[in-house]
Amino acid sequence: MKRSDLKDLGLDDSSINAVMKLHGQSINEIKGQYSDYDELKAQNSSLNEQITKNDKDLKALQGKVKDNDQLHDEIKSLRKDNDNLKQSKNDEINKMKLNHAIDSRLSDYKVRNNKTIKPLLDMDSIELDKDGNLTGLDNQMETIQKDENNAFLFDKGTDTRYQPQGGEGSGATKMEEFKRAFGLNDDK
Repeated sequence: MKRSDLKDLGLDDSSINAVMKLHGQSINEIKGQYSDYDELKAQNSSLNEQITKNDKDLKALQGKVKDNDQLHDEIKSLRKDNDNLKQSKNDEINKMKLNHAIDSRLSDYKVRNNKTIKPLLDMDSIELDKDGNLTGLDNQMETIQKDENNAFLFDKGTDTRYQPQGGEGSGATKMEEFKRAFGLNDDK
């Protein structure tokens, strides 16, 4: 969104400033939701490198030791720990994917703040299927939206279209009514 686009729509400078301020707040809110993405990505890469190195070290150690039962048991233990680390990492990644998919889908419902709606959801019944599709959220969201007590959680928008009463009078009179309705004055 550019100031020049708003100017072309006939908005005055104070209206443009107000619209840009609201737009900036929306952008900053979205940035805040995903601010830790790069950090988590780097951490994921680091852990995957560590797991790969551990696998190589275990294979090398196992090749050097053929008959020592104690070392074989230690290798099995290390391998089990490594497998547990892999599983833990995969679970963490899957949880991140699920949360991202939920946040993305909640924006389709025009939720004002994801943090306020998530406690109302049964997160255990929401899953990503093998194709990456989110299941279990839509039914819950429909139920939440139907409850009038939850109306404040959703951005319903406002209808700002100009609809004159009657339709009588000159074009100049209607333009004056339009400007007055939207707070637009020629003297600005």
